[in-house]
Amino acid sequence: MTIAAFRKPSLSVGARVVFGSALLLTTLAAAAFQADSSTGRSGTAPVMKGTTGRQLWRLADYTTVELVAREPGAPDNQHPWTVDSATLHSWLQQVTVLRSGKPRPLFASDELDKISPAIVEALANARPDQDIALVSSAHHEDNNFFSISAVTARLFVVDGHLNMIVHDARVDFYDAARGSGMAPHFTSGSRTSEGTWPVTSPGATNKRADWLVLGVVPPPPVVAAPVAPVAPTAPVPAPVVAAPTAPAVPVAPAVVAPVPPAPPAAAESTDAEQRLLTIKRLYDKGLLTKSEYEKKRAEIIKGL
Repeated sequence: MTIAAFRKPSLSVGARVVFGSALLLTTLAAAAFQADSSTGRSGTAPVMKGTTGRQLWRLADYTTVELVAREPGAPDNQHPWTVDSATLHSWLQQVTVLRSGKPRPLFASDELDKISPAIVEALANARPDQDIALVSSAHHEDNNFFSISAVTARLFVVDGHLNMIVHDARVDFYDAARGSGMAPHFTSGSRTSEGTWPVTSPGATNKRADWLVLGVVPPPPVVAAPVAPVAPTAPVPAPVVAAPTAPAVPVAPAVVAPVPPAPPAAAESTDAEQRLLTIKRLYDKGLLTKSEYEKKRAEIIKGL
């Protein structure tokens, strides 16, 4: 059956284009679901034996959530795991990818409305030996009107946090599939092989450029406290060092010449004279005898 078979004269040209595009998408989707895996992804194991509960969520053409075997060599996951749909929606809404030199949301808002509840249910059903393979196709803002692109990723829980490894971010598979008529094959992310699409999120940390640990807020960068400018200090004057003093020259003691005894003072002569006058006055008044006068006079003169 060809697209031309559905064209009706009553349809406008625009309506016929949209109708034909939808028909092609449905035809390609049917072919993809009949490929070597249940969702047309390369490297994805078929549904595991011995599983219980729902394993595949087919949400739209080329949009599936599937429980697949954990990658060989990887440790057990912490499954089953519970998270509410609103929280998961918030985490995935913050994820951005660099497209055409600008960061753009990895998922469209209506796209998250479809896949978030299915991922929550898959996490609750998963076993420790299972990962979640995601293929989500949607019209994104950097595609043309009729084109759709796909996001492919692998999700699992380790150390209490949801990990998401992105393999394709907005892969433009639709035009190639329309041109070749062949169903596309999608590849999920891998723990051992790094993808080519770096993804970031303010509400997550990067274990690798393509690998996010969701729900972990990175610590704020450590900002060193500003160092206050040091006020200039006045120069400290150099200590004053006293000039060394010359050793004192010993001074010879002064030699004092002996002073010869002074000659009898004039006062002594005056005293003897006075005494002679005194005894003479006493003799004249008759108070001394002549012999007493002469004797005393002789003593004074002898003392001179």
